[in-house]
Order: sequence, then structure tokens, then C-alpha cells
Amino acid sequence: MPEIAIKAVRAESWKVTAPSEAEPHARTWMAWPSTPAVYGGPGAYYESVQETLGRLAAAIAENERVAMAASADQHELAAKLCGPKVELVDIETDDMWMRDSGPVFVRAETGAIAPVDFRFNGWGDKQAHASDAGIAGKVAQHLGATRHVAAIRGEGGGIEYDGDGTLLLAESCWVNDNRNPGLSRADIERHLKTILGVETVIWVPGVRGLDITDGHIDGSLRFVKPGLLIASSMTGDTSEWGRAHAEALAMLAKSRDARGRGFEIVSIPAAADVRSTSDEFLTSYANYYIGNGALYTPQFGDKKADAFARETLGRLHPDRRIVELDMDRIYENGGGIHCVTQQQPL
Repeated sequence: MPEIAIKAVRAESWKVTAPSEAEPHARTWMAWPSTPAVYGGPGAYYESVQETLGRLAAAIAENERVAMAASADQHELAAKLCGPKVELVDIETDDMWMRDSGPVFVRAETGAIAPVDFRFNGWGDKQAHASDAGIAGKVAQHLGATRHVAAIRGEGGGIEYDGDGTLLLAESCWVNDNRNPGLSRADIERHLKTILGVETVIWVPGVRGLDITDGHIDGSLRFVKPGLLIASSMTGDTSEWGRAHAEALAMLAKSRDARGRGFEIVSIPAAADVRSTSDEFLTSYANYYIGNGALYTPQFGDKKADAFARETLGRLHPDRRIVELDMDRIYENGGGIHCVTQQQPL
């Protein structure tokens, strides 16, 4: 396959929009976890992570195409765990966080879908990423699309957009020298407006250094539709996370989106009585994924919280079937269903 072209992005020639996740997908992209050392070495735990990811891929593939990036030597195992409906694409990977390592897809004026490469660097060189750094380009190459390279570094989990011109993100993971040394918030905002085609950028503070992502937005705040947000509730949490979340909600209460709308915010309490004992366990229900005809959400074993999340998500997404899954092995590694998926719009 020929080397894919790379285009620098200039505002005067780059007219795009960032489609909402709720728009129809051509496929969902995922990435196979291929580095045992990340999960304590070879053994039962690492195998259970792979099994969990395979189960998620199979569930999504019941409703839309799923493409799993995995090196050829991993295909036999991945096929066994993902099932026959998941397409395996020969792309080398380090880990499973496709939302961050893979491309973010935007739509050009012509209607064509364009993959944007945010130059993944392991969340600020916190994890080995020699293979993951190349995933966005190789996805573009597989699709025969032109890879558009952003002038700034970041991750797909660090942005949340409504499909109508508004972008929400945390300052902690973008205005950070481990991704964008020497760049101001204004510099980064200008680049994001150009590469994603958004008009209004709303910044919340976030939290630096307490997790590998420096506070990705998709763990706490998500757009249901323009003007309507889901928040992972942290009522009474006096930790740095809780304080940052309360500050974000206060800022959003005073904000307006690209069309001048204020925000309605629906809170879903985080789970408390969970199965996992991991200190890194993400108990937020905000990290769900909207697919074609279905919404994929975790169930943590907290019956009351699981039921409330299921009912709330069903009410807010009446056109989606709610699929609850035990994804503990993903969530106890600091991410969730949204973090391991990336939608390619039609």
C-alpha cells in the first residue's frame, strides 16, 4: 500500500465540522492490547483484559461494523475473543485506548470524512507508545484517506463536541508542557477551532497529574445533544477531583454554546458499591459509547446506581437500546467503554 499523503492544515483551505457521536457510523474502530507489561506481565489478568475488550467488540458488532487494529500475530487470539463479525486490521498496537491513539474524524464541506492525527505521545510520555503513535496514520492509510496532522498534541478522550460548533475540554491536559510546551490556551484554542471546525470552545480546569490522562473530559462530562450535558455526579467529594468538577459545573452554568444556548445538566451519581477493588477503578457512568441503534454503558455491580444510570441514559437517548456490560477490567485501568472506541461517521 502506498505511503499516505499528509496535509498541513490551514484555516483558509480547511472547512470542516466535527460530527456528533450520535450521528450514524460507518464503523467503530478499536485497538488490541498487545503489551503484557502494561498489565503486570503475561498471565490471567492480562488475558482477562483482552477477553473483556473482545466481548465489547462483539457486542458493538451486533449493530455496526467494528474494525479492530491488531498486528497479524495477534489475529488468531483476537478473532477467537471478538467473534466472526469483527474485522481485524493489520496495524501494530501497544494498548487498547483507541479514543486517544486513533484519529478523530471530521467531515469536509464535500461530505468526505477526514481523519485527524493529534500526534499521540502516550499522554505526555507516561507510557510506551511506539506503535500507538502510528495508529492514526495507519487507519487513514487503510481507509485510503488523507491524514491531516494537527499542529498540537492531544487525545480524543480530551475533547467533547456537540456536532453543532461547540467544544468542551479540560485545560489540565491540553495547556500542559507534556503535550504542548510553550503554547498558551489561546494558541491551542485557535488550532482546535481550525482542525475541528468548531466555533466556541469552553474550557474547564480539570486535574493535572492525578491520572495518566491529566483529567480527560470524557470521564465526567458528555454531550447528549446541543445544550444538554450528562455529568458524573461527585456531590460531597472534597478531593481535588471533586473540587475541579464543582468548578466545572459552576462555569458551565454561566456559559453559552456556539448558538447562544445555555446548558441543561443531568447528573448521574457515580457507582459506590462496586465489584472491583482497584484503586484506579473509574466509577463514572459518563464514559459510555453511542453506537448505531444502541448505547453501551458499564454496570459495576452497584444495583441502585446501575439502575439509575440505565434509566437516565434510556430516557435521554430514547432511540437507542441500552446495553449494559461488565467491563470492570477496562474501568479498573483508568478508562472505560468510550476510551476504547472511536466512531468513524458515515
